[in-house]
Amino acid sequence: MGYRIDTNSSIDPRAERALALARASIAVTALFALAVSRSLADATTGLAYVVLPAYVVIALVTLIRVQVKRHTSTSHAIAMHVVDLGVAAAVTATTPSTASSPFFVLFLFTLLSAAFHWGFVETVLTAGAAVLLLFVNAIVSSAEPGQLVMRSSFMLMSGVLTGYLAQSEKTLRTEAMVIASFVSQADARAGLKKTLTAVLHAALELFDAQRAVLVIHETSSDNVFQWEATRSGADNGLPIAKCTQLAGDQLATFMFSPAIAASHIVRRRRLDIVALDFQGNRLPAASAVCDEQRLAAFGPFGKLMTVGMEFGDEWSGRLFLTDPVVGFNRVSVLKFAQRLVRQVAPAVHNVFLMHRLRTTAAALERARLARELHDGVIQTVTGVEMHVAALSHSLAETWPPVVKELTRLQGILRQEVVNLRDQMYLMRPVDVGPDQLVSALDEFVQRFQRETGITARFVSQLERVALPPRACREVAQILSEALINVRRHSGARNVFVRLDSEDRACRLSIDDDGCGFPFAGRLTQADLERARKGPSIIRERVRLIGGELTIQSDPGHGARLEIAVPLSHYGVQ
Repeated sequence: MGYRIDTNSSIDPRAERALALARASIAVTALFALAVSRSLADATTGLAYVVLPAYVVIALVTLIRVQVKRHTSTSHAIAMHVVDLGVAAAVTATTPSTASSPFFVLFLFTLLSAAFHWGFVETVLTAGAAVLLLFVNAIVSSAEPGQLVMRSSFMLMSGVLTGYLAQSEKTLRTEAMVIASFVSQADARAGLKKTLTAVLHAALELFDAQRAVLVIHETSSDNVFQWEATRSGADNGLPIAKCTQLAGDQLATFMFSPAIAASHIVRRRRLDIVALDFQGNRLPAASAVCDEQRLAAFGPFGKLMTVGMEFGDEWSGRLFLTDPVVGFNRVSVLKFAQRLVRQVAPAVHNVFLMHRLRTTAAALERARLARELHDGVIQTVTGVEMHVAALSHSLAETWPPVVKELTRLQGILRQEVVNLRDQMYLMRPVDVGPDQLVSALDEFVQRFQRETGITARFVSQLERVALPPRACREVAQILSEALINVRRHSGARNVFVRLDSEDRACRLSIDDDGCGFPFAGRLTQADLERARKGPSIIRERVRLIGGELTIQSDPGHGARLEIAVPLSHYGVQ
């Protein structure tokens, strides 16, 4: 077949038991026919009276053996196959008229046995060996040439047909097992990342490829993601597939022609392409448009197999395998790859939907807890703080030591209220898009000023930003985290936030007049990573959206955070 579906890897115990039962039945029937048929007994030489009883004993012992033992070795199966073929030749040779010998059915059993045990090649070889034995028998017994040709032709034809049907059935059954194995990798409990890792490595193993790349286009957000896995011989688990978000303008590089559902490309003097449409029909070479510029994205390779996939209106994508083992029947392998992807893709998509459902449920639960904190715990603690303040005021002249302790407790309660509000803001889901980001950041800054008393101002000339929803959510979270850090650590009295777009980048800056960071000067994100300075959460968020963080610090006088997200990272020209 080309790909690594091994239909002959082991002896199926159930098939071996069925063959053992059939062998015993045929042996007993042949011996019974020899015993009760006077005409057959008169025409048969004495060799049959020795071979058939011995064959019955061997067949019964084998039947008992396969019933007791769970596994049958390949060597034992080959030995019994040789015995079956030898008995068929010996018993058939004892009948003077080979053309009318009832023992010819023993040859047909050897063909079925070869088909059950192995496949097409072995069955044809068995038929060839049977023809050779018929020739030897014909030479010894001086049989008529016409009978020999007829029996030989029938034997070869039976071997070819039996082997073909058996090989086809085994291939279909094995392909069904492979597809079921792939589908079982889609485990919602493991999550999307581990599921795709398992599926991609299974594809690498199945097609003996060196590298697997899965490119997914999410229609709702217009995001393009690339999952990549490479062949690994390590025994300590599969390396996690690497996920990268691609720029929107890179989508055309990976999608190829929309008419091509699957293709196999071989690099020779010119590209040798076999392509299929979504119905599995082969496309003419003229429609299989591809060039070296697109193929350069996959690095050095000799062969490339691609399979397209659809997930309703939400996802579309393509799987790429570099240097797979395909064999000579490229169309057959591509059709199987299409069937495989059609069965596995919905299971993987279900894992994604489950992941998104869990994420949404978790966000709703965090929102509920945030509301409960605001309406319950925060108001209760604030009320206790007010009572402590009133009690402290009433005891100011009579119990000064008690007032001092109450003042300390009041400060603790006030700080806890602030901490709870910070946690509440971090728990609230941030669901903003390009059209809502500017107003959302303005609202963050205004709320920060109301609740902290720190003078804060937000300035932007933009009405919308050219960023995808995921990047917008991250920018909003970055500002929220930065404002919390200002309140907690800087001691600032004034904060200035600005959002603009220049130099083909979306830029967010946060200035404060607080104590600054424990370093002086201007550090880029690379400097911050090396020195492990600056807020780690903000650094990570900026890195995830492909941005660049710069911090300018003047200890004792304030700090400035600048976040620049290149629009080209998201395919915006």
